[in-house]
Amino acid sequence: MNKLLPALIGLRFSSSGKKTMMSGFISRASGIGVAIGVIAILVGLSAMNGFERELRYRVLGVIPAAEIYPAEGEYILNASIKAAVLEESPAVEAAAPEIVINGLVSYNGIYKGVQVRAVNPARELRVLRLSPFIKEGSFLESGNGDFKTEISGKHSGIVLGSRIARKLGVNIGDTVDFLTAGQSSEDSREASGPKALNSVPFRVAGILEIGGQLDAAVAFINIDAARKFLNLPEDAANNIAYRTANIFEAGTECLEGARYLADRESAGSLYVRSWMSVQGRLYNDIQMIRSILYLALFLVISVACFNIVSSLIMAINDKRSEVAILLSMGYSRMAVIQTFAVQGAVSGCAGAAIGIVLGIPAAIYLSEIVTGIETLFGFHVLNQNVYFIGFVPTEFHWSDAAAVAGIAVFMSFAATVIPAVMASGIKPALELSGK
Repeated sequence: MNKLLPALIGLRFSSSGKKTMMSGFISRASGIGVAIGVIAILVGLSAMNGFERELRYRVLGVIPAAEIYPAEGEYILNASIKAAVLEESPAVEAAAPEIVINGLVSYNGIYKGVQVRAVNPARELRVLRLSPFIKEGSFLESGNGDFKTEISGKHSGIVLGSRIARKLGVNIGDTVDFLTAGQSSEDSREASGPKALNSVPFRVAGILEIGGQLDAAVAFINIDAARKFLNLPEDAANNIAYRTANIFEAGTECLEGARYLADRESAGSLYVRSWMSVQGRLYNDIQMIRSILYLALFLVISVACFNIVSSLIMAINDKRSEVAILLSMGYSRMAVIQTFAVQGAVSGCAGAAIGIVLGIPAAIYLSEIVTGIETLFGFHVLNQNVYFIGFVPTEFHWSDAAAVAGIAVFMSFAATVIPAVMASGIKPALELSGK
C-alpha cells in the first residue's frame, strides 16, 4: 500500500463537502481558536522580549550590575587600585569607584531629593551606558568645564535626571545647590545627633533622560568635587561599581569578582550586591509573565483541540460506511488511524499557519499598533510615571514563532489520537450489513 495513501484519504475526507452543518462549524471554530491562540501568544512573547531588552538597555544601562560597598559611614581607601584589581577578574568587565550621596538639589527655593553618584566620567562610562540617554549637554569632561572641579571660578558640573530638571525648572548652564549632611572619613557609624548641611553650587552640565522613576532620582557629579566638599582622602570612595560579563548572571558573577578582590587585596569588611537585589523584581516579573503566556498557549489551544476532537468524532460517524469499505478492501487499521489523524490535524495546522501569518506582523509592529490606538483613543497603555518606560516595546524572535507553531501542531495531532483509534475499531461486516 502506498505510504502516502492515508494522508491523501485524510485530506480528501477533510475537504469533502459531505459534512453536517454542525461538523463543519466545529471544524472551522477549532482552526480559528488555534489561530487566535497563536497570534495572542506571539504578540505577548514579543512584548516580553521588548520589556527584557528595555530593562537591559535602560535600567541596567544606568545602574551598576554589581556593587561593593563598606559598612555604613565608612569609606574604601585606595579605591582606584581595588577597582583595577577587580577588573582583572574573568567575571568582571569594568569597574569604577563611586561616592553615593543622598541629599537635596535646590534652585530658586524649589527642593528635590536625589541620589547623587560622584564618579570619574571616563571610568564610569565603561561601567554604565549613559551616553545614549544624555538629552542635553554632555556627560564627559570637555573644554567648557563639564564635570571638572572648580577651575578659574567655574563651578563643577552636575548631570540631572530630566524629571529633576523639570521640577526645578533648570536648563543647561544654570547653577543649582546640592545640600547634604556634613560628613567626612573620620565620621563613625556610632556618631549620632544632627549634622550641619553642606551647600555646594553646581552648574548644570547635562540632562539625563532614561524614562520612568530613575529620571526623578539620579544625578551625577565629579568624584573629585565630592571628595573636596566631603573632606575625603584623594582616592577614597564608598562604593565600587562594576559590570559583570553576563548581566543576567550578575548574582553569581558579582560574588566571583568580590572573592577575586578579597584574595588579592586587603580590603577589610566589604559587602557585595547585584542589580538582582535592587531591580531583580522587574526581571523576575518578565520571566514569570513569559511562563504564564506559555501556559495560556497550552490552555487556549487545549480548548481548540477539544473542538478538533468533537469535529473528528462527528466526521467519523459520517464516514463509517466509507471506512468499512476501505477495511474490507485490505486497508489496515493503522492506516485508518493515520487517515483520521491527518483529517483532524488539518484544522489545527491550518489555524497555526493562519496564526503565524497574521501574528508575525502584529508582533513586529506591536509598538506602532499600540501607539496608533493610544493616539486614536487618547490614553496611554503605560504611564511613564509608574513604569520604567512609557511605551509598549516589542522584539520578535523567530525561535518564538517556531516554538509556538510547533506546540500548536503537536497538540492538534495529539487531539486526534483517541477519535482515530475509535475509528480503527469499526467492524466492516456490521457496518455494511446495515445492522
